[in-house]
Amino acid sequence: MGRVEDSLVVCGQCGLAHRWQPLREASLARCTRCEAVLGRAHRLSIQGILALTVAAAAAYLIAINMPLMSLSLRGGAETATLPQAISLAWQNDQKLVAILASITALLAPAAFIGLRLYVLFPLAAGNKPPGFAWCVRVLHQAGRWNMVEVFTVGVLLSLVRLSGLAETSPEAGLFALGAMTVLFAAIESAGLKHLWWDVQ
Repeated sequence: MGRVEDSLVVCGQCGLAHRWQPLREASLARCTRCEAVLGRAHRLSIQGILALTVAAAAAYLIAINMPLMSLSLRGGAETATLPQAISLAWQNDQKLVAILASITALLAPAAFIGLRLYVLFPLAAGNKPPGFAWCVRVLHQAGRWNMVEVFTVGVLLSLVRLSGLAETSPEAGLFALGAMTVLFAAIESAGLKHLWWDVQ
């Protein structure tokens, strides 16, 4: 990529190419043809986004290692972590559910966090990481497959529906998933374009 003023951004709605320039604080760039949003100015610095990503990594580790919810029925109590729940779905011939949950709730969030950390740590130190362009492209795809918020809502709905049949309560893993949902939303609000500007 050349200078910032020579780079282009293509509208995701209509395909029109625009010459991109850095945005001032609280400003918004729109397509001149269809008015779709091309980008937003973000108040967070690279260091701020890195801090949010580190917090998301901590929440992810809690989410996959701690039980999501506890279920008590007829004197017996059961808990399961996210990997255990996926494994149970596989064992009960719900293979499609297990595969989708593995991709959207385990692999894509791990790739999202890992690649962000790989890119942001060197950028925060003023360096460009090796394979930067490839990482940003993969981050774009990982963001599409990352559906932690959908999974969190699904677990909450299950918690409500099961409460009529048994005694249920949320556990630390579910709270960590909720925290991940909020952190991912904050991280993704910055987009990926700001990363390109920081390596110019």
